[in-house]
Amino acid sequence: MRNSIACAQLVATLAVGGCRQAGLGPDSELPAPPNTFLVTTNAGTQLTGAPARVDIRHVDATRGPGVEIVFSASGNPGQTWSVLAAAPAGFLETNNLTARVVDGRITPGAASVQMRSGAEDTAAPEGLLSLRLYAGRITGETSRMGEALAASFEGPFVVTCAVPAASMPAGAPAPSANDAPQTLTVDENFESELCRPYARFGGWSR
Repeated sequence: MRNSIACAQLVATLAVGGCRQAGLGPDSELPAPPNTFLVTTNAGTQLTGAPARVDIRHVDATRGPGVEIVFSASGNPGQTWSVLAAAPAGFLETNNLTARVVDGRITPGAASVQMRSGAEDTAAPEGLLSLRLYAGRITGETSRMGEALAASFEGPFVVTCAVPAASMPAGAPAPSANDAPQTLTVDENFESELCRPYARFGGWSR
């Protein structure tokens, strides 16, 4: 009987100890909130930021739009990791992008990856950016560059859509006479014929 009691006490002690080990201590990592953009560099640094932005611009109503993808995340004071990419034609149909990373002018199919630490900016001279959009979220990685710039990322994204003022529905604010011919108007409510297909593409944007 005494042996049975001792064994029961031992099992209870081990169970409590196991629960304590499984608990969240002060140094345990917590998952990022669902509305936070999370970046983890290959060097092990975690940074967070606002949702990524997909900017759709219809410069010419008779041609396909230009698309830029922008996102950034910050960690320690003065440390910011950022990406700017120009998507090639067809991106809005596939929702997948593989872009070459350059340190220079960004053209469709190219991207820049930078890390700012204090007053110092470091740009990846080359590499690859791969990303995918799905269910209002963006996921991907930067690779073939230094460990401080190579990273995986995941989080929500929002969409903006801009069109020539003439493409806005009746009653929308008209540009002033001083506006340049190619001035675009952001269709905040996705009411124009050109922007309407993207109303449910991502999160709401201003």
